[in-house]
Amino acid sequence: MLERQIVIVEDDDFLRSLIASYLEQHDFSVATARTAVEAAKVIKEVDPDALILDIDLGDALTGIDVARRFGRADQGVALVFLTSISDSRFVEGDIAKEFPKASYLNKGLLKDPALLVAALEGVLVGNADARIRHDRNPERPFAALTQTQIQVLQLVASGKTNRQISELRGTSLEATEAIIARIMRALGLDSAVEQNSRILAARTYIEKVNFPYRDGSIK
Repeated sequence: MLERQIVIVEDDDFLRSLIASYLEQHDFSVATARTAVEAAKVIKEVDPDALILDIDLGDALTGIDVARRFGRADQGVALVFLTSISDSRFVEGDIAKEFPKASYLNKGLLKDPALLVAALEGVLVGNADARIRHDRNPERPFAALTQTQIQVLQLVASGKTNRQISELRGTSLEATEAIIARIMRALGLDSAVEQNSRILAARTYIEKVNFPYRDGSIK
């Protein structure tokens, strides 16, 4: 069988070791890293065929930063993202659009490790039918919201007022109020009771999406 070189970037020591052990049993050559900075060194050393990237590495730099540095289309490295977030649109914009050929796996659905192998095999050969995209599950939280509504919901959850949201987005106050009203309806909240609905919307967001946004770059 053709040997493929994989780099796993995961800050959870147990999960990283578990994934590495399973992939080695399936004839993958595996190198690992705990942080984005460590990953940069390992990737340069082994020149992998694919990267398995935990998005939130518990540091200033994320798995997305690693992908932007080493996983561009012209570099030919396949990507599999791991995360506990059910919808990629909540992660620094929409990484599904930025990395359309990547697999995106929810850690909570990885009880069957064969799923990870299937995702790897798919991205390694560029087979769209084999790619696994848990972030496109129609039953995921907030699936009905548009990208604009998601951005506004994030601002509401961060405590911004309607006026502050309007200023940040360069839109009118009326337009912001209309978007928020549509969000409340989509979430099944009563927009007539504004303060309570904002609190509930923020709580819903925090419960469903627990990802700290960070900025960073890898040298």
